[in-house]
This record gives sequence, C-alpha cells and structure tokens, in this order.
Amino acid sequence: MLEQDEIKKVLEIGKQYKYKELCELLNEPWTEACNKKPQQLEDWERYFDYKRIDNRNYLIKKIYDKPFPGIENFTYKTIMIPVKCSKDDYKYLLQCNKWSAECWNKIIEKDKQLYEDTGVCMKRNEIQTFVKNITPLHASGNQHVFVKYYTSRTAMFRSMKSDHKNSGKVKLPYKSKLYFPTAWNIYSSTVDYNDKRIYLARKLNEDGTPAKRVCCYFKELPKHIVEIELIYKKGLWFAIKYKCPNTNVLIESNNIAAIDLGEIHSIASIDNNGNAIIITGRKIRSIKRFQNKERGKILSKRSKTVKGSIQYQKYTNAIYNLRVKSDNQTSDCLHKISNMFLSYCIENNISKVYYGDLDSCTRGTKGKHSRKVNQKLHDWCYGKLTTQLYNKLTPYGIELIKISEAYTSQTCPHCGHRHKPNGRNYKCQCGYQQHRDLVGAINILNFYEEDIHIEKYQNLKYLRID
Repeated sequence: MLEQDEIKKVLEIGKQYKYKELCELLNEPWTEACNKKPQQLEDWERYFDYKRIDNRNYLIKKIYDKPFPGIENFTYKTIMIPVKCSKDDYKYLLQCNKWSAECWNKIIEKDKQLYEDTGVCMKRNEIQTFVKNITPLHASGNQHVFVKYYTSRTAMFRSMKSDHKNSGKVKLPYKSKLYFPTAWNIYSSTVDYNDKRIYLARKLNEDGTPAKRVCCYFKELPKHIVEIELIYKKGLWFAIKYKCPNTNVLIESNNIAAIDLGEIHSIASIDNNGNAIIITGRKIRSIKRFQNKERGKILSKRSKTVKGSIQYQKYTNAIYNLRVKSDNQTSDCLHKISNMFLSYCIENNISKVYYGDLDSCTRGTKGKHSRKVNQKLHDWCYGKLTTQLYNKLTPYGIELIKISEAYTSQTCPHCGHRHKPNGRNYKCQCGYQQHRDLVGAINILNFYEEDIHIEKYQNLKYLRID
C-alpha cells in the first residue's frame, strides 16, 4: 500500500475507478477471493472514502489527511435489527427465504439421488455449479445455502468417523424446509454508514444488467459489517455480523475464580482472595414457568379443534408468539447476568475462570427424575449462559475453562466428608456450614488449583436482575 501523500497524488476526488485500476495505482495485488477482498476494501477505508457503484467500479469521495488506525485485534459479533423498507421490498424479502428453502431442498434431492444410484455424494465443486441460477435469488444467496449444506454434510461424515454408539444411524441432511435464512455478503450488499442504509442485491436482469437493489434503513448501524442474514422471528429481522475491536484492557493477574452454575442461582462464584458473588436466576425460572403454563392452556384448547382449520392455525401461531416473547425475555436476562459477572471479574482482576460441565444433567436422564424435575432441567439454559460468558470475558483476556464438577456440591471443603445436602445451605457433620452453591464453587477452585485452599468467603455480593 502506498503512503498517504502518494495516494493523494495518484487518486482524484470525484473520479470513478475500476477495481483492477485502483489496485495498480495503489500498488496492491488484485484478488477476487471471498476471504481476502473484504479485508482489502476495509483497509482502503482507512485511507480514503469511496462509494461502491458495483463490484467493479468505485467512486472516490474523499482522501484523508492521515490514515485511521486499523483493526488488528477483533472479534466477530452479531446484532439483531428489525427490517424497515418499502412494502414492495418487504414482500421481496419475504419471498427470499422461500427461495433459499427451495435451493436447500433441490440440493438434498440431487445429492440423495446420486448417493442412491452410485454410492458417492456430490463433490464440493459439483454442488457449487449445481446451485448457480437454481432460484431467483442473487448468486451469493444460493452460495450461502450451499455452504450451510456442505458444512452440515461434513459434520455428518465427521460423526460417522468418530465411531460412537449412534454413528451407524447418522444420515445425510434429509429434512425439506419451507423457509431458510438468506444471506448477503460484502459483494452483494452496500452499506452507507452516513445515511444508515443498506442496499441488498437482487438477481441480474435477463439482459445482464443489475436489478434495482433493496433499500433498508436503520436508526443505528455497527461499523465493519461482514455479512447480513435475513431471518423471521415474528417479523423479518437482520442478523448483522460485524467486526468489533477488542478492548485494550487485558487482565493479567494470578487471581483465579470458579463458577458453580445453577438452575435457581445462575452463577455462584468465588476467587482465591475470598471474594464471592451470587447472581440469582429466579426471573428466568419464572419466565419459563409462565411459558409452560400458557403453552399448556393453548395446547388444551387446540386439541379440541380440527387439525388444519383456521382456529387450529390461530392457536399454533399463539404458541409461536409465546415462545418468541419468552426467548427474548430470557436472552435479556442472560445478557444482564453475564454483564454482572464481567463487572465482578474486572473489579477483582480475575484472569482465569473455571466452570462445570453440565451436559450429563440433561442427557440420558430418561426415567431417572420426576416429570417436574425433568421440566426444570430442560428449561435450564446453562449452555446459552456459558456462550454469553465466553463472548464477554474473552475480549478482556479472561480464560474460561470447562471442567468436571462431579461431587463438588457434596464434598465438605473443611473435612472432605461427602453427603448430599438438603435445602439451600450445606451442613456437615464436622460443623462446617456454607451456602450450597458456594460450596460447589469453592471445591471447583480447590480441586483444580493445587496451590489454593479456601473454606469460606471474605466478601459476598448477592445480586438479582431487574
């Protein structure tokens, strides 16, 4: 890349350049690779402001006096934004997910037929060629469906090779779909950060000329957008994937914490200095309980109607709307809980966090628990919480380590005696008493850090979400 002064000499403001011409003037290699060109275009934005006429032509709007700092250390994030556009564009976007589903179904049918006839699946390049112009979608939309299918099929082969107990039951992707998310990458979308608009490409006209693009407008847009995915969630939404610069504040210390994840208390944690925190998740529990009760009422009413009737469909839609509302409320609670724990880590300068592996709690439990307990366990969204913790702690350099938490809530930190506690408090025969969930966190820390042995906390915070 040329220096800023040299760029001012070779480029003219208001002039339109072709992509290859720009690369020659800036002394850069030109590329059409999907994983390289977006990074190159993002680097250009540091030196000058341009407008993409199409994939080959760029209009220079402004050349900066000094280049902006680049993003070297970043993480990918996704934000959900409701779709706002004209009625005609909205109808077109509604149709896009049907076309994506049509593309998915045709790939499944073709691959299955070839496998039954020859015993061999389609190769990667054969699927890529097959999906070209297979639907009225833009090219990158069909390719997005191909990538999703190929990823799913690769996971199937990997599962078969792992030789687990159900590896013989693994099948090719076979379920047909009515709707499938449609995506636009950096080539098929143009983002106007000044006017806060996104222009999405359509399929080329029959004569090869570009069709009128879909214009969507927003109140706020994140910078450095990489991909836009269209999903339906009680209306059309955009899942916008973008690059977020990591914070410069990286925690480096010897302070280590352990988390005991719970269904009532979402997080009970303690560090090696004795600083403890308990964050209750009773609000999530009440949301799930309300959802289950209302869903049961609607299902009871729906069972008295004829399947396929208008009234039957109304009850089905009511169940869907209830689930969407509950999911949004739960997601909000999980964000708040993870933010509270992040503040705790920053305040106490924690660099490493242990948390328990809870997969065995909900797998292979058929017949082991009562119906009431099983419902609570399956409503427990600990996986989403650990994902939120990973997304929030990693940018600060905090290491999140998954370990086995077997018998951590039953072992006395003082004498080592093991028994199953009753109620929320742990009471041992040696006289030791402690909060049940904190006992689990203390034992996780003591078991996996040889130099640490704590029995009680020095400071305790008990927090609840609004």
